[in-house]
Amino acid sequence: MKGKYYTIQIIPEDSEKVRKFKVRTWWFAFIKISLVVFILVLGLFIYHLGKINRIVASYEKMRVTNAQLVKKDNNYEEMFSRLDSLWILEERIQNIFETFLENDSAKINSIIDKNKFAHTPVEKIQVDYEGIHGWQPMSEKIKLEHIPSVLPVVGIESKKFSEEENHLGIDISAQAGNPVFASGAGNVVFAGQKDELGNTIVIDHQNGYRSSYSHLKTINVRKGYTVSKGDIIGTVGSTGNTSGAHLHFEITKDGINLNPSDFID
Repeated sequence: MKGKYYTIQIIPEDSEKVRKFKVRTWWFAFIKISLVVFILVLGLFIYHLGKINRIVASYEKMRVTNAQLVKKDNNYEEMFSRLDSLWILEERIQNIFETFLENDSAKINSIIDKNKFAHTPVEKIQVDYEGIHGWQPMSEKIKLEHIPSVLPVVGIESKKFSEEENHLGIDISAQAGNPVFASGAGNVVFAGQKDELGNTIVIDHQNGYRSSYSHLKTINVRKGYTVSKGDIIGTVGSTGNTSGAHLHFEITKDGINLNPSDFID
């Protein structure tokens, strides 16, 4: 039995009684192994804890980088939006030049002499809310968007509004196929064939005003569509009862026809 036990003595301070314990040697071996395993486990834990800390640190870095990328993406979207606006402006300028080129020099000189495109009507229809000019809050700007005040096509006014002649709109001569723009924001309530007016679009501006666009070659919208001011809704044509390519443009307020020239800026 020698060598198989360790004797542990506990001697009190007063030395009255000594306590002895016999411990088998394999217990010490077990304690050593347990201690080694504990150290290994502790080492692995510390290693993984450090790894987790590194991941957390890199995540924070990625979060900051992602926020920067989102900001750059927003900047790019704003730049693309501006480029789109410039493209639309360029397209409209080209349409103006094409319209000029399609007409003879006498008509062009007549337009320049009369300062057609800088003309401001003597009288304007009074809009039923305040503050049309200058800075406006968003609510007022939204109201302005729904007023049909944009020239719907680039061209020459060939026939004026006349109640006496039962011509309840204006005719604008333009090149066939040129774009026709929504004069104001609203909902399309009609898009199709309309007797002598040919292909016609009617927009309800949701404030009592309605605008109609007739003799179109093509219709790019359908009934129920929502359009913004300046959206392309069709192209100039000569459908219906007409002698040439032009747009017949009408504006009504509560069912009463008004002179569109009084609205166009």
